[in-house]
Amino acid sequence: MFSALQSMGGGEKVFGDDLGKLKPWDEKEPETSKKEVAMRRLTIGLTLIAFILTAANPCLAKKKKTGEVKKSVYTDAKLGFQITGLSNWKMKTQKDPSCLRVSMTQKNRKVSRTPGATSQTTAIPIILVLADTTSLSLAEVETCLFYKCEKLKSRDDYMIQLDLIPNSEYLGAGDVMIDSLPARMYTLQQKYKKTVEDPRERSSPMGSTVIIEEFLAGHVILFKKENNIYMVQFSCEREFFAPTNEEFQRIIQSWKFTK
Repeated sequence: MFSALQSMGGGEKVFGDDLGKLKPWDEKEPETSKKEVAMRRLTIGLTLIAFILTAANPCLAKKKKTGEVKKSVYTDAKLGFQITGLSNWKMKTQKDPSCLRVSMTQKNRKVSRTPGATSQTTAIPIILVLADTTSLSLAEVETCLFYKCEKLKSRDDYMIQLDLIPNSEYLGAGDVMIDSLPARMYTLQQKYKKTVEDPRERSSPMGSTVIIEEFLAGHVILFKKENNIYMVQFSCEREFFAPTNEEFQRIIQSWKFTK
């Protein structure tokens, strides 16, 4: 009442026609005001429901990244490792939870010299770093990845990422060291088909394409520390394997365990 009196002129009395300007107590609110109030209440209600659902179900919350990249160094606090890329390799983290922790793609890739090939038809050199926890031994994981095995529960998830393994030609395997930890490295090549311009029809305004066979080549490296299993795949066009493999070896040798 005090504020209402102030708005009428600091406590002045109201006489005569001024009474008609006052709003009767029993006058109904305009219909638009009721709608606005209802909409506000609905908005508040929906916000509260969303907050409750997010708190109750972490899957609805904003997912965290698998790690962080600073100055070409990827750090994975959850699975305890670091790996350093090169300036001409682009790093990309994933949304957790994910067995794929970080991927790297070469930025200054070359175009295949195959007649009709373009930058769009040349495979991009890529490094995939996977990590997970398992009670299986390194030998058991190795067997499950290269042969059908029921022990490795997440095998299907791994194989979606480790696409160099299926239908590949085995070129060799050996033991390597990753930050003073023994690891197994497989060298593979995989035949694939791609569509390129037909060089015989380049003069034709309509153009033409032809399907040719090419090969990807690369490595799959497996190693284990305590209950953490690590899987690294590197692949590129076989044509560029030698120089690109040199860069990969520099990257994989930068691996450091942080715990």
